[in-house]
Amino acid sequence: MSIKNVRKEVMLTLEKNVDLFTKDYLIQPEKIWQPSDFLPNPQSDSFMNEVEEIREISKDLGNDFWITLVGDMITEEALPTYESWLLDLDGIEQHGENGDNGWAKWVRMWTAEENRHGDVLNKYIYLSGRVNMREVEITTQHLIADGFDIGTSRDPYKNFVYTSFQELATYISHNNVSKIAKKAGMKNLGKMCKIIAGDEMRHHKAYTEFIRQIFSIDPSEMMMAYFDMMKLKITMPAMHLRESFETKGALFEKFSEVAQRAGVYTSFDYVDIIRKLNSSWSIDKISGLTAEAEKARAYLMKLPERMERIAERIVVPDTQHNFKWMNPLV
Repeated sequence: MSIKNVRKEVMLTLEKNVDLFTKDYLIQPEKIWQPSDFLPNPQSDSFMNEVEEIREISKDLGNDFWITLVGDMITEEALPTYESWLLDLDGIEQHGENGDNGWAKWVRMWTAEENRHGDVLNKYIYLSGRVNMREVEITTQHLIADGFDIGTSRDPYKNFVYTSFQELATYISHNNVSKIAKKAGMKNLGKMCKIIAGDEMRHHKAYTEFIRQIFSIDPSEMMMAYFDMMKLKITMPAMHLRESFETKGALFEKFSEVAQRAGVYTSFDYVDIIRKLNSSWSIDKISGLTAEAEKARAYLMKLPERMERIAERIVVPDTQHNFKWMNPLV
């Protein structure tokens, strides 16, 4: 049987337990928080006062903070790209004889939870008055239209490595934004980003559990998939960021510089994620590996130390880029 078919069979084996994964890692719409829980109520007499308060305290944070928050929001808003990508994986079936399978339901329910993140951040940023929303909306439309290629094809093993990594990366980013907002006195925004980070951590735990179970069934091929993804280097979902009339990806390097300078997501965070994944999957203890997979494990075990040495040499420029997203402070 080909590697592709083996991986599909493993996915279908795990699919029998998807309902349990859903119960353990996702929350019903009636029980989970919703964006309106954190935003001024337009039906309230105090609505305009609350909006004015947001606008005033929003002036206390500089452009680097807002650029990072907008980039996080746009990344969340590009959710249609991620959903369509995941629904196309081997083993995820939308059009079977009995309708869609458990994995397809998981992807849709995960998407529904993630959808709230961009929604609440978009509305808050709109109310702040700090951002040129039309330029932001153009960037979002471009990002969805441009799609992305994360080097995984339809391979579920590689894709779940990617989601395990990215969910932890978004947890770190939102959590750091929360800390900055709280320190600046923006308690509601801080709480909002903190609870978004909590969702991301819960999703990260789900995808790492999927990988853990794959390791128990198909250890060598799972190790090779992990190796392939880390050797390729994980690409950020917003890699094609651009503003109006720019070429695809023209803005990503500038955005990355700002995120590093703001301390929201850095090269050291990337290294720390690798360490945490190695630990979560206990790759040092996995037995029964092929010779090739053993070499892959050795590479992965040494990778954090290698990447940390590279991170220590990185100098983040202090260049103040002009983002069309930003409104000048009046």
